[in-house]
Amino acid sequence: MIYKLRSILVKLIKKIFGIYDLTYFVKKQKKKIFQRIYTKKYTVNDLVEKMKMMGMNNGAVVFIHSSMTEFYNLIGSPAELISRIIETIGDEGTLLMPAYPKFKEVLKKENQIDGVDFDVLKTPSGAGYLTEVFRKYPGVKRSINQQHSVCAYGRLANYFVSEHHFSETPWDEKSPYYKMTLTNTMVFALGLPYYFFPTIHHCTESLLWKKYKYFNFFFNKKITYSYRDESGTIAVHELICSNIPRKKNKRKLIKRYFEPFKYHCCRLSNLRIEMIYAKYTLNLLLELAEKGITMYSIPSPKKFKQNGKFILQN
Repeated sequence: MIYKLRSILVKLIKKIFGIYDLTYFVKKQKKKIFQRIYTKKYTVNDLVEKMKMMGMNNGAVVFIHSSMTEFYNLIGSPAELISRIIETIGDEGTLLMPAYPKFKEVLKKENQIDGVDFDVLKTPSGAGYLTEVFRKYPGVKRSINQQHSVCAYGRLANYFVSEHHFSETPWDEKSPYYKMTLTNTMVFALGLPYYFFPTIHHCTESLLWKKYKYFNFFFNKKITYSYRDESGTIAVHELICSNIPRKKNKRKLIKRYFEPFKYHCCRLSNLRIEMIYAKYTLNLLLELAEKGITMYSIPSPKKFKQNGKFILQN
């Protein structure tokens, strides 16, 4: 009921003030205010030092979500930041970033490149400007997955990206996201909202959808897309994904269930930096799911429970 009332109120505000995208409008106004409050400049080295204080070192496996619109106090370029991180993690380390296309453009024929829906070498990343710079960075490998492609550079790059086009869901055991949990990847969020929860949380659904009715509910749509790999070979991938609306309460889950100091966060000028370990996060989410606890309120898990536990598949 509250969700419906909120939806009606949002539509009313949009109509009265002529706002097409309320979320974008709020972010834009917030940014204007923050630019007046946070004026201190910082360098690429300053940012990397903060990441090192949070645990990034030689040999680390690092995954970065980012919003470059929040980097307005940074002195330096995205390419310089990428190079400095690669230098820090060294030859034994691996750097990863999301590289999925813009979701609004997925499966639209007019967005095909040379007759295919996804070209691993040419399809732009829709996950932010930093990820597009990284996609073009020399030596970077990219996974083939139209929904949740990932780019990787370093010792384990091939390991992460080589099987994504065999995945049944975008985040299953063959995906880079699940493999991050096996390599204890550090997942950073740079310039993203408070309590940003990275894409790896979808591994929970991908691992449990055949076991519990609730998580099966998420995978209600099959898509088939054509792709071109690095060698120019064209093939087809069938993927199971979701198009149902979801609502999460990440803040509540993190505050209630994460162990102290397992959710790392700090600020550099205006830039909010958060970090979690992929392995710990997925293990915790799976443990909570076995107890009938999930971060989702929509779709509601209530009718999928019995005696406080999720109902098993028949």
